[in-house]
Amino acid sequence: MNYKIILYIYFSFLLINYSLAQKKVGLVLSGGGAKGFAHIGVLKALEENNIAIDYVTGTSMGAIIGGLYASGYTPKEIEELILTEDSKRWATGIIEPKYIYYFKKEPANGEMFKLNILLTSKEAKAQLPTNLIQTHQLDFAAMQLFAEAISAANYDFDSLFIPFRCVATDIYNKKVVVFESGDLGKAIRASMTFPFYFKPIEIDNVLLFDGGMINNFPQDVMIETFNPDFIIGSKTSSNSRKPDSEDLMVQIENMLMTQSQYDLPENGILIESNFDDVNLLDFDKTNIFIQTGYDNTIKLIDSINLLIGSDKKSVAELKRKRDNFKRKTKDLVFKDIYITGLNSREKTFVINSIYKRDTVFNVFEFKKEYFKLLADGTISSIIPEARFNKQSSFYDLYLNVKQKSSFNAGIGANISSNAINQGYASIEYNHLGLFSRILNANIYFGRLYNSLQLKARADFSSKIPIGVSVSYTINRWNYYSSSSDPYFEDIRPPYLIKNESNLRFNLFTPIKTTGMLKFSAAYGDVKDEYYQVMQFLKSDTADITEFNYFNYQLAFERNTLNYKQYPTQGVFQNISINYLTGNEKFLPGSTSLTNETLKNNHNWFNISFTYDKYQRINKRFTFGYYAGGFYTNMNFFSNYTATILNANEFQPTVHSKTLFIDTYRSHSYIAAGIKPIIQLTSDIHIRAELYGMLPYQKIISDANKESMYNTTLADPTFIASVAIVYESILGPASLSINYYDKLDKKYYFVFNFGYILFNSKGND
Repeated sequence: MNYKIILYIYFSFLLINYSLAQKKVGLVLSGGGAKGFAHIGVLKALEENNIAIDYVTGTSMGAIIGGLYASGYTPKEIEELILTEDSKRWATGIIEPKYIYYFKKEPANGEMFKLNILLTSKEAKAQLPTNLIQTHQLDFAAMQLFAEAISAANYDFDSLFIPFRCVATDIYNKKVVVFESGDLGKAIRASMTFPFYFKPIEIDNVLLFDGGMINNFPQDVMIETFNPDFIIGSKTSSNSRKPDSEDLMVQIENMLMTQSQYDLPENGILIESNFDDVNLLDFDKTNIFIQTGYDNTIKLIDSINLLIGSDKKSVAELKRKRDNFKRKTKDLVFKDIYITGLNSREKTFVINSIYKRDTVFNVFEFKKEYFKLLADGTISSIIPEARFNKQSSFYDLYLNVKQKSSFNAGIGANISSNAINQGYASIEYNHLGLFSRILNANIYFGRLYNSLQLKARADFSSKIPIGVSVSYTINRWNYYSSSSDPYFEDIRPPYLIKNESNLRFNLFTPIKTTGMLKFSAAYGDVKDEYYQVMQFLKSDTADITEFNYFNYQLAFERNTLNYKQYPTQGVFQNISINYLTGNEKFLPGSTSLTNETLKNNHNWFNISFTYDKYQRINKRFTFGYYAGGFYTNMNFFSNYTATILNANEFQPTVHSKTLFIDTYRSHSYIAAGIKPIIQLTSDIHIRAELYGMLPYQKIISDANKESMYNTTLADPTFIASVAIVYESILGPASLSINYYDKLDKKYYFVFNFGYILFNSKGND
């Protein structure tokens, strides 16, 4: 009898211990933008103290961190991932330089933003952009980071390393959507889609936004779904404060966000990480956020231990469980592609761009083709999804492709304190079929520069990609007006007007990812109107030089610059050989030294090179350097002014491109420059630029206004500029002082907002 009692007590004790061992801990992670990186510190502290998490629910940034943890990433691995440049690119939309497919890029233009044009049977409507940041990086990362884990879990969130839930917002039905199965990456991508910042994602025909709009702390999901014995909450955000009539952002925040409940029940402990003067998207303070989350958890670790008691798992046990889960994952290698959103011809273009049939390709090979497709002017977005196919033992790649609106319009401007204000507008038609086609028309208008360009381009997804374009361009520069005082009319005619038009054919093919080999053929005509004297009357007529020419060019270009104006990262490289042949005709005006009409034939070669690189030294300092040169056997035109107008120009700074300065024009020259840059914030920098130019033979004028060379390699000249630049969403705003050597007016103090860019000339 005593023996039976002892056995009963012993087994009862085992049952009690077993029951205690089954007690579960749930972790709830709030949203909070960049502040949510504090969740990483929370996870680090919990694992270090052997506190095992059995369930995770999260919203927005909490969904990202929780999803990574539930997928088998260790806190250290999550921290290392978040601290990489990749994570910054997810937030900013900036594409990694090696995936910038330069071959697909159109030449830089003055566009500041683009409007989609929706055509209906009754009218055409302009649609504003729905997001500030491109989400291509984010869409790809959502697949790459989570596809292997969710396939190992057989697309059931309960079968992940840690059972997991995340929430998103259905704005049409104004309700929370809780994800418990399906594609994990897309669910997390939906949960963190902050309105207006990121493009929303559609899942099962429902348009979804950030879960924090309705439920920023899904403790209710934790309780209703998992009902754990204990709850640990990590809170990095608060409800919006009461709106003020003068604070627009708080007003918008109150309209978008519903008040969330952050109080946990008695079986819970809340870890609060509060941050002052921190923006929702302030990703530069990641280390601070992580450390704060860690420190706040350590402060409460005794209370957490007291709540949970002895219910702990060892580090070794947790590692064993994680390793067992990871062993079930399969490497992300694809075999078959399935496409939605396109017709059969369009699908053929996309598939041929990625791979050839009966081949397999890994995620890194696909990444190159993914960004190449997005660089195509006809595609707006690609949402990739990987699903493991047990029969083939490879992943099937599903692509939801959205084309750009068939018609869109671009708008831009340059607003300046000098008389170089200009506007820009464009209209574009896109069509994707067996090959992609783009038709474009743009116009520039202002006192300095006016232009009209019509262009057609086609890209073919052949084994060696090929692009073809044809353009017709009319350009006009009025240099005299550009250098006048701001906002005042000229009281006499301009002394230099350059009219140019060209018909150009381009054939190009990529060299790796960031390079391009291009052959061009152009026919152009130039009409220069000028005075060779400084004193003239309104009744006087200008001298005119007309030049009709053919230009044939072979060029290699490489470009990874991060901005089309005032870059701070990347490299631009150009090497080109040109052959030009044409006829010059000089028509004398009323102030000319001759009354004779002159005609000349010209034939010459150009060889040019440019190397412009920005090397980051540390987080705050970048050093840029420039080298360039030009060699030609061009001969003189009929007079000095005509010769200078058609000589090669050295215009390395933004402002120098708006001036006609004969000092920086020469047939052949070498040049070098340095550009130290101090990065004050991610958007604001101070830059200094200093360039030296050495003409091989400086062109000078004799007493008869004809051209001649002076001493070889004896007359160097300089350009300098110091500017503070703010890279806004619309374009750069700059305040600069510019120095030009050997001029009566050496210094120009200039404010600019927008782009100072021009359409190409036929003899470029």
